[in-house]
Amino acid sequence: MLFVNRLNRRSFLLLFSSILLIQLGCLERSMANHLPSTIFQHWIHSREEDTEDIQVYRPIGYQFPPSRGRNGLEFRPNGEFILYGLGPTDRPQKIVGSWTAQSNNKIKIDVSVWGDKGRMMEVISCDEKVLKLRYLDSTS
Repeated sequence: MLFVNRLNRRSFLLLFSSILLIQLGCLERSMANHLPSTIFQHWIHSREEDTEDIQVYRPIGYQFPPSRGRNGLEFRPNGEFILYGLGPTDRPQKIVGSWTAQSNNKIKIDVSVWGDKGRMMEVISCDEKVLKLRYLDSTS
């Protein structure tokens, strides 16, 4: 009887752990679902279209006017974030970090160059042609 009781406890704990892991995976996917699916691509900063507090980004294939380099960013559905910029020798550089949805339109970004606290941004709008973001902190 003791063996059966232990077996039942182990089975219960294994089943409970499995359900918990599945639920955590669903929660992670639902956080990504708070963001428009069109955000998951490589975006290039279209600084000519910026307003005082909103930054505008266009997809990688967009025909920009001539410029000495542009910054960019990329959101991936798995929580990975990539910041693209010019390195010290004017060569493209990418820095990998992570993003976390905080609410329906707010995202916390963690990349090493933005320090331990990361940055918060608000998605103003996003479709397949344009992404508009507002940074919610004072870091530039």
